[in-house]
Amino acid sequence: MEMRHAADNIRFKRMDSTELRENFLVEGLFEQGKVVMMYSFVDRVTVGSAVPAKRPLKLEAGAEMACDYFAERREVGIINIGGAGTITVDGTEYALDKKDSLYIGKGSKDISFASNNAKN
Repeated sequence: MEMRHAADNIRFKRMDSTELRENFLVEGLFEQGKVVMMYSFVDRVTVGSAVPAKRPLKLEAGAEMACDYFAERREVGIINIGGAGTITVDGTEYALDKKDSLYIGKGSKDISFASNNAKN
């Protein structure tokens, strides 16, 4: 998981376009067959993507999150911008089409993503 620290208000005012992009633009999220995450200390937000394609992908907490599972201390909002798929939360399957969303409550332990069609 990439970690981004917040710039202080003095440094922020002096940033040029390159520095602004390096600190705030999130790139490289959508890698086939991977869950990619970025944590920003600005508003303490985690942004990520899951592109399951051929096999289901599990949402796991990395060591930097200091918890046993991803939603141990946080809620999760998901928006499907790809093809139809399934999100499984603690054994319950939720079918999502393109532009569907899903809220996952704090305390949900097992979260995984699967695609209905690896090409889409």
